[in-house]
Amino acid sequence: MTGTILSLSVLNERFSATAVHRGSVVNNWERPEPLTDFADFSFALRDAVKQTGYAGPQATVVVAHARLAQQLVEAPPIKGRGLKSFLQRRVKQLKPFPAEAAWSYQPTLPTRNAQAMLVHFFPKELLDQLVQACEQAELKLARVIPASAILQQQLPALPLEPNEVALLAAETGGTTTVVVGRKDGQICLGRTLSNSWNTHPERVNVDLNRTILYVKQQFGVTVGSIWLFGAGAQSQLGPIRTTLRLPVQFSPVQAGPYYWNHQALKVPADDTNNLISTEQLEAPRRRVFLKAISAIVGLLAAGATTTAVAVHLNVLYRARQFQALQAKVEKMQERHDRLRVREEEFLQQKQFVKVVSDEQVPPVPGLLLGHLGNNLPEELLLQNFHVQWKDAQWQVELGGTLQPTTNPAPAVVLAAAVATLKKNLAEGPYDVRVVNERERIDAAPGASPASRPTVPAGGAHQFFLEGVMGGNPKAQTPSSREVPSTKSQ
Repeated sequence: MTGTILSLSVLNERFSATAVHRGSVVNNWERPEPLTDFADFSFALRDAVKQTGYAGPQATVVVAHARLAQQLVEAPPIKGRGLKSFLQRRVKQLKPFPAEAAWSYQPTLPTRNAQAMLVHFFPKELLDQLVQACEQAELKLARVIPASAILQQQLPALPLEPNEVALLAAETGGTTTVVVGRKDGQICLGRTLSNSWNTHPERVNVDLNRTILYVKQQFGVTVGSIWLFGAGAQSQLGPIRTTLRLPVQFSPVQAGPYYWNHQALKVPADDTNNLISTEQLEAPRRRVFLKAISAIVGLLAAGATTTAVAVHLNVLYRARQFQALQAKVEKMQERHDRLRVREEEFLQQKQFVKVVSDEQVPPVPGLLLGHLGNNLPEELLLQNFHVQWKDAQWQVELGGTLQPTTNPAPAVVLAAAVATLKKNLAEGPYDVRVVNERERIDAAPGASPASRPTVPAGGAHQFFLEGVMGGNPKAQTPSSREVPSTKSQ
């Protein structure tokens, strides 16, 4: 015995309990009143906890009941999940009652045809009453074991030959539990008979005989002896021996009111006879896990809600900031547009100033042009005026034509006027010395394009002068850029 557990036995109407603490039996208790209905199991369990002083977390139950049934099922050579799925389908077909069934199984010796399993059927509604009663008492029901699985443990204690098959029958509170097997503990069959030899011995004898015949038919083995165990077994040795004509003996295992409770502690934890399914065993853990997951999900949901609210508030705040900034942006855009207009106006004014500054008439050419205005002979029409600073001196080019005249000698008039002009330029304040002179230039088509300079068109009586300007104390030395030509009349 290991661990701390409350071991219970419900043999029809007989209820008993054994409290085990750290592998040692602490207390035993048997309910004086019969347990006639599983609905009273909750009250009996609370009394058992109180009377035994049990303070552990788990409980196990050995059950023998008129509605507990067994069925031998032949199975294909499969194991594990495949075997459980196969048995699950067979349970739905073979259960002896219409209600949903809780079931378990245990391997048996192979039949004549295939491997076989002994399947235990128990109404799930009755099993749920046991589970719920334990939960109300703050206990976890770990195992519900059929009495035949406990009785099976007696087989190695019987004085049998290695391959001898024996039938072991036990009185279980108004029913009879039967196991047919060998000394090595392997069984052929297990059954719960609805009668007890203490009340209906004849019916029990008939059922035992049928069991022996069924085993011989299915497994091809002969039961060699019968062993009885439990209350009233001693008195049934003779009648059963006479009826079945087989050796009948009393089991050497000592019986006691708490035998089933103690033997249930020896059943391995992974025994397949347990009527509590793996899903039911893990249900509390799943509930705890589900609660934990729900709590985590709740926290995450709360966190998500808080985050969403914070984000929403932040979005509203940012939206207000955006609107405020948008207003500032619009004002700044308006100011930018105004500044851009002012900049354009400034650039236009600057360009105008530049144009005016760059294209203004330089002082020297302007003064010379003014001088010509006062000193150009009336007979001449000035059509070309060009002043250029080149080779460290002012170079002057003048050209024009003779004014219309009635004089019969226009050439003489032109020569005289040009001479006067040369004199005025030379004697004037600008000291213009003529270095090249041309008169009577024919500007008609066909004239040589290489003639320099080009004299403006306008008649045959034309003149052209080239000269250089002498010193002028009032003139400023300009940059070496060309002054645009100016036409004057």
